[in-house]
Amino acid sequence: MPDPHYIYDDREFQNMVRDMVSKLGNLEPAHEIAGEILHASILKNFEDGGRPTKWPDLAKSTKEQRAKQGNWPGQILVRTGVRGGLMGAVTYDAAPSQVVFLGNKPYSAIHHLGGMAGKGLKTKIPARPYMMIQDEDWQEIKTAIQQFIFEV
Repeated sequence: MPDPHYIYDDREFQNMVRDMVSKLGNLEPAHEIAGEILHASILKNFEDGGRPTKWPDLAKSTKEQRAKQGNWPGQILVRTGVRGGLMGAVTYDAAPSQVVFLGNKPYSAIHHLGGMAGKGLKTKIPARPYMMIQDEDWQEIKTAIQQFIFEV
């Protein structure tokens, strides 16, 4: 017979382990957590006009055009906030194996990467990388996922 001094009631611990195994069997909830954090960070990139480095300023002609439309002064890649335009086009899909971010506007890539655009590809668009993951995002993701895993 086991010594009663060495018998522990570990049901709570066993339940916690069982919950962790259950949660880790499907990584989609963890990817959803990461997606939410990164989506908020990307929106902040728009609000701040680029992070960690500010984006290049708009061309004088673009500012004049926006001013005529009543959209200047304003933010560089933001005209309508999250209601539309590029900022509102950033979405993500959390799946069991990954998180995929999309900028679902035809001009998403040219603004992120920069390059030649317009009629005859004569207009140079500077890169204004908005789908940037910031260093501090990783710690926030790590903390949130740890809380998710150990949540009882």
